Amino acid sequence: MVNIRTWLLAALFMTSAQAFAAEVADPFLDVVAQYKAAKPKPELSEEARKYKVQAEFMVQEKQADKAIALYGKALAIAPWWPEGHYKLALLLGEKKKYRDAMSEMQRYLLLAPEGADARAAQDKIYQWEVVAEPVAIKVFNDCPECPEMVELPAGSFDMGSTKGKADEQPVHRVTVKSFAIGKTEVTQAQWQAVMGSNPSNFTGCGDTCPVEQVSWDDAQAYIKKLNAKTGKQYRLPTEAEWEYACRAGTEFEYCGSDTVDSVSWNDINSGSFFFNTPHPVATKQANAFGLYDMSGNVWEWVEDTYHPSYEGAPADGSARTDGSMRVLRGGSWGYEPKFGRASARIRFSTSFRYYSHGFRLARSVQ
Repeated sequence: MVNIRTWLLAALFMTSAQAFAAEVADPFLDVVAQYKAAKPKPELSEEARKYKVQAEFMVQEKQADKAIALYGKALAIAPWWPEGHYKLALLLGEKKKYRDAMSEMQRYLLLAPEGADARAAQDKIYQWEVVAEPVAIKVFNDCPECPEMVELPAGSFDMGSTKGKADEQPVHRVTVKSFAIGKTEVTQAQWQAVMGSNPSNFTGCGDTCPVEQVSWDDAQAYIKKLNAKTGKQYRLPTEAEWEYACRAGTEFEYCGSDTVDSVSWNDINSGSFFFNTPHPVATKQANAFGLYDMSGNVWEWVEDTYHPSYEGAPADGSARTDGSMRVLRGGSWGYEPKFGRASARIRFSTSFRYYSHGFRLARSVQ
């Protein structure tokens, strides 16, 4: 079991580094140290035992969600309980919450590296690694008025959809390099700070609302000024990068959920008849990468020119620029929810402005 222990410590460190940018030590390591030093080992309190028994009963009744919640309550009282982490991990794996399942199974192995289930636990982690959704690497700002950026890992995904329009096909495999993308759409305040003006139609929406009524050319002008100000190389995301960021390792219909209302401001929920408006950014649920408003609020310009299909599209995530009109993604507050689907696309000329068109930034990383 020595190899398992060595691997686990490395894996736990890597997971923590990805999720927290290696800024904060995992407090669970203190729990592990105290548990291993304890002689004799602690026993479950009566309250923790009650939750354990109830969780086991819920498993028998095939009510996994309730069992997960009950194991969580028991572990809140007794975080040192190895068997609880193991059983909770198995339930999370059954619910396809692979990243959480891996974390719980790693905790089991830290507590019981030579336990009876250590080999099975390690094998489960190997299985879940293949299907676990990717994790954002870190969040950063290059300047006080710069949009907050989320660094994403390299990865591969299936771009497009067999259920949408012809221009969303054929579905094709794309591999993207690590890059950073805006946590939110560029806001009116962020635009104002760089450009000295606000072109938005909905200025009354406020500083934290997305800037809109900007063309692709306008977005490029903003990026040029921001790059001069920061010395960085901001740009628009490629269309493949945008969809990779939207999907975040999932297969949801929208960017972060199959329930559009939880992640999107659209013409159903953004106001009343003829009085729909954009809304402040980050007021809906984020996707698995921690990105907001990838579906809805405002359409987002991307770097690519439009083609009526993905025939001949690059497989490396680079932009396709051999056309004229530019692509927008994500839908908006003034469009039907279906336009916020992860694969939906529209296009306009580079000079076209509209009060539901905005953008978010991207930046290459080393």
